[in-house]
Amino acid sequence: MIKTIEFEGQKVELNTSAGWLFVYRNRFGHDIFPDLMPIIESIVGAIATMLENGEAEVTPDSIKKLMNDDTITDAFIKLAGMELTTVYQVLWAMAYNADKSIGGPEDFFNSFEKFPLDVVIPELFTAIVESSVSSKNVERLLNGLKKIRK
Repeated sequence: MIKTIEFEGQKVELNTSAGWLFVYRNRFGHDIFPDLMPIIESIVGAIATMLENGEAEVTPDSIKKLMNDDTITDAFIKLAGMELTTVYQVLWAMAYNADKSIGGPEDFFNSFEKFPLDVVIPELFTAIVESSVSSKNVERLLNGLKKIRK
């Protein structure tokens, strides 16, 4: 799925298909899942709550609504435990997956005067959830994450 993020008058295309995971691993030398697990857990937990409250299915619109509520605050708190470069690396991997001509991470990020994480992170998290979690698998994924954390 191609997603376009717009900020500061600039557009960045992200390809959120599974290919970005391989781009990330090949470029940075490790799998991203352990780094993203706390954030995925808070987002999936919020989706599970949304489903329990009567939402019939998870849609891009319902995920965006979710990202504007307490979920994004919780994700930001969990993000504080991560290295900031991890977020940039995820974003770069998705952007590179969409357009190989963007160059390496340093060149890519140096091409921006500003890079407002408060605008970019909700869009990035939404893209990850939209491309990787179906509504019928949310409960199963949440239970699996709880078992892993124990």
